[in-house]
Amino acid sequence: MHEDSHGHSVAAWVGVAIMLVGSVVGAWGVVLSPDWLLYLGLALGVVGALAWYLLDRAGMGEPEHDAAHR
Repeated sequence: MHEDSHGHSVAAWVGVAIMLVGSVVGAWGVVLSPDWLLYLGLALGVVGALAWYLLDRAGMGEPEHDAAHR
């Protein structure tokens, strides 16, 4: 039986949390119309993706499974 953690890792949680905040901030920027708020939301989306990648590379992502267990 093959088991996946489905992204339940520190890297995934931190990355998605930052991107979720970025989505809310960006939506406020669209509704309230200050351009800087929209761009801040977009930047937070990029920061969240980068944080996810860097935390995953630092060993806080999903554990690696070797091919013999598949």
